[in-house]
Amino acid sequence: MKLLFIALFSLLYPGADHFKLQNGDLIFQESCNGKIGNAIKSVTSSADNYNFTHVGMVYIKENDSIYVIEATHPKVKMTPLSEYLYPADEKECYPKSVVGRLKNEYQHCIPRAIEEALPLVGKEYDYCFDLKNDKYYCSELIYLILLKANDGIPIFPLNEMTFKSKTTKEFLPEWVEYFKKLNMPVPEGKPGINPGAMSKANVIEFVH
Repeated sequence: MKLLFIALFSLLYPGADHFKLQNGDLIFQESCNGKIGNAIKSVTSSADNYNFTHVGMVYIKENDSIYVIEATHPKVKMTPLSEYLYPADEKECYPKSVVGRLKNEYQHCIPRAIEEALPLVGKEYDYCFDLKNDKYYCSELIYLILLKANDGIPIFPLNEMTFKSKTTKEFLPEWVEYFKKLNMPVPEGKPGINPGAMSKANVIEFVH
C-alpha cells in the first residue's frame, strides 16, 4: 500500500516520492467542468488561485492502508486513497488534489477528530447545506469533527453562505434550480463553510 501511495502521488506531482501523508491531512480537490462543480466555483474563492470543490480528511490505518474520510454523494464514507485521487466516474478528467496540513497548535486535535468521524460513516449527504441536521456535506464534516475535537472551540471559521454570482451578484440559475428540486428556499446568508473558504483559513498550510 505504501508503494501504491508513492506511485500515485509521483504521477500527480514532481518529487512526490519524498512526501508522506499524515493522519488528519486535508486533501482539497478542484473538480473538472461539471454543473454543480462549476456552480460552486462561481460563488466561492480558494487559496492560491485554486477553485476547490471538495475536501476530505486522511485516515491511515494501523496496517498503513490510507483512506480519506469524506462526505460525498450519497453518504459519508471512507474512501481508499487511490479511489479518492482517481474517481472512477471522472476518468476523462481527474480532479486536482492539494494537501493541506493543520498547523502545529492544532495537531493534537487530529486523533479525536478521526474518532468523531468514524461513527459518522454511512450518514446521509447534506444536500441542503444545513448545519443543524444529522447529515453532512464535505467541508461541514471536517468543520464539525474538528470543532468537537477542540472542545467546542471552532478551528475553522464559519462564513455566510452565498449562491450569487461573484460578477453579477444575482443568484446563479444552477443554484435556483438545485434548491427548487429540493423544494426549499435558497439558504442565502445562512452559516456554513465551503472547501475554498477552508483552504484560506490561517490554521492550515499547503504541504503538497
